Amino acid sequence: MPNEPSLPSPRLVRDPAAVAAARYDLAVVGGGIHGLFAAYDAASRGLSVALVERGDFGSGLSANHQRTIHGGLRALESGRFGKTRRQIAERRTWARIAPHLIRPLPFLVGTYRFSKRSRLAIRAGFRLYDWLGRSRNAGVVPELHLPRTRLESAATTKRLFPGVREEGLTGGAVWYDYQMVHPDRLVWVVALAAAKAGARLLNYAEVTALAKDGARVTGVRVKDRLTGEMFDVEAAVTLVAAGAGLRAIVADAGGPPAPPLVRAMNLLVDRPARDIAVAARGPSGRMLTLVPWRERALVGTFQSDAPVEAGTRWSSSDVDAALADANATFPSLNADRASVRVVHHGLVPASVRNGRADLLADPRVIAYRRHGVRGLVGVVGTKFTTARRTAEIAVDEAQRELGGKHSRATTAARPLAHADIADVEGRLVETLREIGASLDADVLAHLESWYGTEAPAVVRYAAACQGLGRLSPEHPILDGEIAYAVTEACAVKLDDAVRRRTPLGSAGDPGRAALERAADIMTATLGWSAERRASELAEASSGK
Repeated sequence: MPNEPSLPSPRLVRDPAAVAAARYDLAVVGGGIHGLFAAYDAASRGLSVALVERGDFGSGLSANHQRTIHGGLRALESGRFGKTRRQIAERRTWARIAPHLIRPLPFLVGTYRFSKRSRLAIRAGFRLYDWLGRSRNAGVVPELHLPRTRLESAATTKRLFPGVREEGLTGGAVWYDYQMVHPDRLVWVVALAAAKAGARLLNYAEVTALAKDGARVTGVRVKDRLTGEMFDVEAAVTLVAAGAGLRAIVADAGGPPAPPLVRAMNLLVDRPARDIAVAARGPSGRMLTLVPWRERALVGTFQSDAPVEAGTRWSSSDVDAALADANATFPSLNADRASVRVVHHGLVPASVRNGRADLLADPRVIAYRRHGVRGLVGVVGTKFTTARRTAEIAVDEAQRELGGKHSRATTAARPLAHADIADVEGRLVETLREIGASLDADVLAHLESWYGTEAPAVVRYAAACQGLGRLSPEHPILDGEIAYAVTEACAVKLDDAVRRRTPLGSAGDPGRAALERAADIMTATLGWSAERRASELAEASSGK
């Protein structure tokens, strides 16, 4: 699309030469939520930072979760009051720094006589939880205030939770957490915040080895996965937040081994869901949750009982087992393979007890200097909710490696880029008036919801490159958004543009017409060959 205008920062442009040309205080390996927050935090403290990610930002484990920001109620069940307080605090922080991209969501679980989930036990636990969370709404905009917990009658529980197990049912327990309205956008605004703070970010850049000088790590050796070129990123400290890739990257460094991995899976199924999340224990013995998202049911989290190797993919038998567990837990779901729109899959750190693997309870920051290796810090992240705080602890450790003055993190106090609550609608209407354009109501709603305060810039860009038309009648995405994703948000693959820079494909296959149009725009913008265009379409359409 011709005549592409320039835009004010923050913008992200893929520039491997610029990343390779400098030496940094900190090199971050991994562009998921933990790595991006670490880059943002460190750059905000005045450190020079480069981040490399082997795929696209947020395309790995950070895309596999139930779209909720939790307040630590499960930790309370096991008596971990400190962990509950920390999670409540981080939940509140998300409400302060990204109010535009989250919303309150009620959760319901049945209560049963003569069990750990009796009304008496739940009432006592809820009173303690409300007391621990008495400051949960401090500094939070009124629209995001979370109500206190409450108990419901058996009749109301059966109405709100069709198919709830009725044997021994005495009622229900309701609490509130936050739901991410657009989780992929939420990860992206952290990337934008890191770029705005001065960090250099590079996607499709795979670390092949740590660079070492004796017992000191001096950076990383990187392969550009788009060109095949190799280069070094030199840094005083290297922070590895590469998820399942941690083990391979630090294998030769010495120090403690990375924890084992288990398969975690969430399924988005084509079944209607009420605007309340419901939870119950499944036949597997694990607590499952059915969450409403994009007017469909998101169910999980399913996980393997035994550790798996890094790089392991899900199979049809894994999906079948998850569906069987889901249908037994939530009988009204009645889901089959044909109803599965998206399989969210990832490998997560685990611990093994009594021969059974389970998700690692707490994140870890590994200070390799304590094991004779300098210049290296590892991050084992476990929850999206606590990613900001985990990254803060990791950057604190990196500063100890650097020596000198230790500055404090500020990421809990600053709104993320374009994620604050402002007069988005008014700004967007004024922008359309200035450029003499009009848009359908559903397009306006999409732009406001997804882009927040960035929406006027996107519309100006789209108008300047004749991109105010819709990709297809079925979707409120504009042609210009795809070009914007390429030139202003370093989307280099069709999958990047339709699943992470826009919400086009986040709820499953958007249809051939929309994908074809998006591919045409990226072909014109990036100069793809016919073969590359076909390959990108095949990858973006390759299923769940």
